Amino acid sequence: MPAIHDWFANYPFACLEQKTSKAVGLRDAKLWQSMAAQLPTYLDRDGLVNYFPPRDGEASRGSDALTAYLLATTHEAASINPVFALTDEQRAPMERGLTAFVEGRIQRNFWSPRKDLDVRKLAAIEALSRYGKAQGRMLGSITIAPNQWPTHAVIDWLNILKRLNDVPDRDKRMAEANQILRSRISYQGPKMVFSPEKDDYRWWLKQNGDVNTARLILAVIDDPAWKDDMGRLANGFISRQQNGAWHTTTANLWGGLALEKFSAKFEAVPVA
Repeated sequence: MPAIHDWFANYPFACLEQKTSKAVGLRDAKLWQSMAAQLPTYLDRDGLVNYFPPRDGEASRGSDALTAYLLATTHEAASINPVFALTDEQRAPMERGLTAFVEGRIQRNFWSPRKDLDVRKLAAIEALSRYGKAQGRMLGSITIAPNQWPTHAVIDWLNILKRLNDVPDRDKRMAEANQILRSRISYQGPKMVFSPEKDDYRWWLKQNGDVNTARLILAVIDDPAWKDDMGRLANGFISRQQNGAWHTTTANLWGGLALEKFSAKFEAVPVA
């Protein structure tokens, strides 16, 4: 994927999200290790990460959404190459911070164009579930209404259900989540889109249609029920590119991971 590599190589900005996305997106182990070594300077007193090292008076301004993104993307990248894994020591304060946020022991009331606390909690639980740090009881403060959620939250919900065995009516809820995701997919020629694409654009949470498509591929890549759909999903995702890349750091990171995993699973054997 040379165009994605070039997109990241030429990317000039440098907040924590951008630097992390660039290092992992380039699969640059040295750059990532340098970034990971700086992580403690980005943490607030609750263990949540800031976009820039906090200054005086910003002790409780770390972002739950950014913390969840960092934990989720590095976990996904580490499943391809372990060099991108966070150490237990690096993860521990972030896991504690997200757990406290989900349980309501700390709050992060940032401005947003619409109410987003439930979907932010879902993202936090999804990230924690990757490391065995989530429990079904954490969902107690969330109104479970997947039909009303943006697509990224439904994908988080599906991933949570896949990993947590103690969620009531788990199998029924998984079937519902899969049905909702299928019902939102449509195609404009080869290009795949989600039916509420405009509503799915939530820039303040680093979410958009490109990210959703990549994360859907990653979420269902091992599900036999989706096997016959995977080729069209991947082709529809690639068709969302412009000049060989997507529009944002988050989309190019998730997208590179999704296509790399897709290729390893479905394109490992040469065509005969």
